[in-house]
Amino acid sequence: MTLFIALWLFLAAPPFMNQPLTPENRARLDQGEIIRQCEREQGTQSAGYAIGVFQAPLETMWQALVSLPLYDEFVERTTVSVLLDEKTKDKVVAGGLQDADAVEKLFAGNDPNFSKPDPFNPERAIVYSYQRNTFPWPVSDRWVLLEMNHDPRNHIQSWKRLAGNIREDHGVWRLEPYGPDRTLGILEIHVDLAIPATGPFTDFAMNLSLPETYRGFENIARSLMKKSESRAGR
Repeated sequence: MTLFIALWLFLAAPPFMNQPLTPENRARLDQGEIIRQCEREQGTQSAGYAIGVFQAPLETMWQALVSLPLYDEFVERTTVSVLLDEKTKDKVVAGGLQDADAVEKLFAGNDPNFSKPDPFNPERAIVYSYQRNTFPWPVSDRWVLLEMNHDPRNHIQSWKRLAGNIREDHGVWRLEPYGPDRTLGILEIHVDLAIPATGPFTDFAMNLSLPETYRGFENIARSLMKKSESRAGR
């Protein structure tokens, strides 16, 4: 983990994120609970923090996390998930569009296999991820273009917003081994959907979105494991 990310997590996160897990919290995790907290930040921005256990080995979960093109198949409410090349990313950013259908017309000729080394650390990779999500009213149809940094050595995925009708979206996933064939998933996300981030929306973010995200990534991991077992059985 970079010093910046480590400092960010330590300063911003609630106690259950930056302190050793208590026996009580370990028991909650072992029972399948996702320990989470959602809070309002400045304006209409909110932050979500979560720790949960994936029933899959660390390296499999890492492959699931970085398999962004599979998000729209397995992650609830994600309807489109496409990696963009540099040229297409620049068109989306420069376009200043709000409507997702109009944005997706810019994808003609896109190379979805594009990635590039991080100029500050060639062991890490940078990808541009377009994600479209459908939510209940008043959030409705939202899209965002993210610059994502993948650090396979430390199993960290971090991201920042480049464009979208989501006003802000940045955060970090960190994966750690958690006993035999299990992985601890630690998430911090900051989102501004430009609607009041209190009351029902906070409950929605905390009680619906975060658990759905964990389930979606674990389902990707299970799919990857099945494919691996199928290839091994040939």
